[in-house]
Parts: sequence; structure tokens; C-alpha cells
Amino acid sequence: MLLKSSGIYMLAKIIPGLLAFTALSVYTHLLTPEQYGVYTLIFAAAMFLNATLFNWLPVGMVRFWPGGKYSEDTFISTMGMLYRCLSLPVILLVVIITFTVESDNIRYVLAGLMLLVGFVSHRFGLMLKSAQMEPTSYAVMIISYSILALFFGALFAYLGWGPFGVLLGVGIGMLIPSMVQTTKIWLRYNPALFSPELTQQLVIYGMPLAASFLLDQVTNVSDRYMLAWLSGEAEAGKYAVGYDLAGNSILMIMNAVNLAAYPMIVKLLDTKGKEAALAYFKTYAVLLFGVSIPAVVGLSLVGPNIIDLVIGDAYRESVTLLLPWVSCAIFFMGAGAFYTHLPFQLGNNNMGIFKIAGVVAVLNLLLNYWLIPKMGMQGAAIATLLSFMVSVSLGFIFGRRVFPIPFPVKEVSKVILAAVLMGVCLYYLKDHRGWSWLLLQIISGLGIFLVVSYLLNTGNIKNLVAKRLKG
Repeated sequence: MLLKSSGIYMLAKIIPGLLAFTALSVYTHLLTPEQYGVYTLIFAAAMFLNATLFNWLPVGMVRFWPGGKYSEDTFISTMGMLYRCLSLPVILLVVIITFTVESDNIRYVLAGLMLLVGFVSHRFGLMLKSAQMEPTSYAVMIISYSILALFFGALFAYLGWGPFGVLLGVGIGMLIPSMVQTTKIWLRYNPALFSPELTQQLVIYGMPLAASFLLDQVTNVSDRYMLAWLSGEAEAGKYAVGYDLAGNSILMIMNAVNLAAYPMIVKLLDTKGKEAALAYFKTYAVLLFGVSIPAVVGLSLVGPNIIDLVIGDAYRESVTLLLPWVSCAIFFMGAGAFYTHLPFQLGNNNMGIFKIAGVVAVLNLLLNYWLIPKMGMQGAAIATLLSFMVSVSLGFIFGRRVFPIPFPVKEVSKVILAAVLMGVCLYYLKDHRGWSWLLLQIISGLGIFLVVSYLLNTGNIKNLVAKRLKG
């Protein structure tokens, strides 16, 4: 079941990931580094507001989605009231900014607001489908968004609208599939069904998460803003391209595995107890690291060829330098979010995540302030990597005290061995360029990893293959 659901979610991430690669190629050819810097700073600001103000609600929805205590109508009505209350400070902030910025920049404020609305509605729709365990609907929604965002963003950029056009296009791309997927359930909204008891549960569970999301976003975006402050918007734009390239691949597949497994882990914990949840969690951990570790190795070695093929000339040298650093940073980011921090959520002790996020945010700011003037973009990448490594370590140490989770040392060692052998093969192919060589690099690297994993019987893959063949 996990493999099947993960496969659907993986498809829902791979296709948007390929479209994201296409978008990077288009935007880095149509936008200058300064323009891409403006785009990524506004994009990061909208993401920051969504993560800190709204994101805890859909996360709480996944944790407490109706299992008998509350009806779906009560749940949706309560969520709707909370969204209304949380929207008020955003509206006030937009009004204040509109009256304080120059008239030429008002369009960026409005584009950022539309992007924020898109983030909120898109995130709610995706988490609703995840909570309802409807991976196919999830896939349709996210693939539709990726196609529409690329189409409108590229069209508006081609028409000469610059970063404003890209922001507008991405916002439209989010809103259309979100409205199609969620309008029906929002029609069940009834203020009279608002539940203070459910609100209390969501707030107690979600407030520490909201605070930790805020601090996580400080860690995620401080490097871009500090680069823009200390080195200029062009440097922030070049850095963001390398970061997005790694995020659209490594974090994408880790998120897909988590989306398939986490709702089932929660369900098993609530219905069958801790032992059943931990047994499933072990399988999840093997799959999570089994897809992410080879992804880091592969992208670090094959990445330069990908960069030459799809990224604009003005960005190539910087992105090639950054890619190994940001690939490792993204891996540790995912390992924290999707593994070492989960015990706090499963044990309903989200203050632990908040404390770790606080330490990491302060560390990241200090490291960026120290390293960026000395090393520029590379310093920002190293600061991010070190910060997320500390985050994983703290989560592993303190999370086990809240809710001990298994770490399959033997199976992960097999994954590492297979990834190393794959890396040896790719090392001898890494300097070749072109689409045909890229295809050969992917096939040979993936083939060696799968063969070695099968021979080592990683995650009991031999029995899984045998059962699949029998079926």
C-alpha cells in the first residue's frame, strides 16, 4: 500500500518537478539575475506569510481529520472561520504597505497578495486530499497547477512583464485548480457549525507548529534576503536558481514519500496503537532514505550537465558551484522535516519543534552574517547546510525522548553502499555534456543503484518483487 500510494504521490511530484525544471530554464532565459532576484524575494515573502500564519491549519487538518468525533461539515466550518480571522491582519498589512510604497511598486504588492491567496488555497486543497487519502485527486491538482503556472508565468514573462508577470502567472496557476477541487466542500461551510472544542484542539496542536514554521522560514529565506542586502539582488537571484533546482528534485521526492506515509502512520497510531505505527514507520524510513540519498549523489554529479542544458548563461557558473552544497542542505532539510521532527508531532509535543527551530534560525542568521561577506553565495549555502545538519541532530536526540522512532541502520547502510557505487559510475561520466549523455547518466546511475539494492535485498525488495511478479 505504501509503495502504491508513494508511486502516485511520486508521479504527482515528478511531473511538476520536470515542469519546474522547464520553468527554471524559461525564467533564467527571460529574466535577468536582478529580475529573478526580485521574483524570488517576493515569492519567499508570500511563502513566509503562508507558512507562519496559515500553514498550521491544513497540517492540523491532516492530524485531526474526522474520524468519528466531528463531522466533515463541522470541520470545514471551523476551518473556514479560522481562515477568516487569520486573513484580517494580512488585509491590514497590505493596506498599510500600499499607502507607503512607491506607486510603481504597488503592482508587486498586489501580485504578492494574489500569490499568498494562491498558496493558502493550494495548500488547503492538497492537504485535504492527503487527509482524505485521495492520492489521485492530489496528483491531478498539483499537476494542473504546475502546467497552468508554467503557461501563464512564461507567457507573461515573454510579453515583457518581468517578475510581476511571473508572480501573477504562478498565482493564477495555483488558484484555478484549487477552486475547482475545493469549491464543492467549501459550499458546506456553515458558521453555525463552528466548534470551539475543535478550534482549541487545532490551536493547541498548531500554534507551536506555526511558531516553528515562522522560524523555519527564517532559516529558509534569510540567506536570500541577506544576499540581496549584502551583495545585491542579482546574487540572490543566482543563489535562488541553484536552491530551486535542488528543491524541485530532492525535496520533491522526499515530500512524496511523506505524503503517502504520514496519514497512514497517524491512522495506525490512533486505531491500532504504537507498535503498528512504528512497524509502518520503519518501512517509511527505509523508503525515505532509499530515494533521497541516491538523489543527492546523482544530482551532485549529473547536475552540471543539467545546468548546461537548461539554465541561462548568466546563471550557469554560480549554480554549478552551489549545487553540491545546496543539494546536501536540501537533503538535511527534508531529513529533519520528514523524519527527525515527526516524533514531536506524533507525540503531540510540537513545542520541541519550536525550540529546535529557534536555535537553528539564530544559528543560520549568525552563519549567514559571518560567511556571506567572506564567501558570497557559497557562504550562504554552507550556512544553510550547517544549520539543517544541526536541526537534524537536535531532532534525532530530543525527538526520541518524546516518541522513539526506529532508525533502520542496516537498511540505510545498504542504501549508502548502493549510492556510493552509483556515484563511482557517474563520476566517470560526469564531464560529458548533451541530452544523450544525460540519458545515459540517468539510466546507468539508476540501473546500478537498483541492481545493487536488489542484490543486497534492501528493504526486503526481493520479496516485494516476487509478490508483484506472482500477482
